[in-house]
Amino acid sequence: MDCWLLQPLSVAVCGTAPLDSSRGSRIVGGQDAPAGAWPWQVSLHQGSHFCGGSLISHQWVLSAAHCFQSIATSNLIVYLGRHTQQSSNPNEESRKVSRVITHPNYNDETKDNDVALLQLQEAVTFTDYIRPVCLAAAGSDFPAGQSSWITGWGNVRFQEPGSVYQ
Repeated sequence: MDCWLLQPLSVAVCGTAPLDSSRGSRIVGGQDAPAGAWPWQVSLHQGSHFCGGSLISHQWVLSAAHCFQSIATSNLIVYLGRHTQQSSNPNEESRKVSRVITHPNYNDETKDNDVALLQLQEAVTFTDYIRPVCLAAAGSDFPAGQSSWITGWGNVRFQEPGSVYQ
């Protein structure tokens, strides 16, 4: 198995959303996020949107292994700084993917180890709209009551497709 070193990022860069104004409290039944509120959220496309992911460095995206069971990297595009699936915006960039590394013990039936890394062909420059998320260190403690957020391209209403990130 290959091992890849991800270049460490300044703590002041990762996990910061300079344009964040408010964060919702629900998944379904939640609310659309303002542009730039989640600068690490990416949209994965092969013809159209099929999965999301999180930017973790200048050249790496973390996503789910189940998204790549039958996806080749040849036409895979990562959109960064995207706010809506309906149109592009001036803060958006796109990158091709040079390779996808899925967890070697991913189990399609149980979804155990459902994690994948995508290496971008070209590094991105961080902006107010494109920044990495912080990853928890091994042994991190998350006490009861600790706030956390889930982001994605999901629905804010039951059985209604989402097009703006939440």
